[in-house]
Amino acid sequence: MSSASYGLIFVFLAAGCVLGWFANRSIAAHGDVKSTKGKLPGYRKARHRNGVLAMILALVIGVVVFDLIHPHP
Repeated sequence: MSSASYGLIFVFLAAGCVLGWFANRSIAAHGDVKSTKGKLPGYRKARHRNGVLAMILALVIGVVVFDLIHPHP
């Protein structure tokens, strides 16, 4: 493996961790309101904002992976 592939692995690992973090907070905000309300400040805004960010990150990661699999000539 070249050093560029190690860089790509690190970037995708970081992007996956960020995607998982936003998705987890979004799911937690939709869960049990009694226990979540005290843990997440502004939990109503958090569930929408984190859900939208998770979907945007998933779309960007998907586009990048598709572009890496099918490079342009």
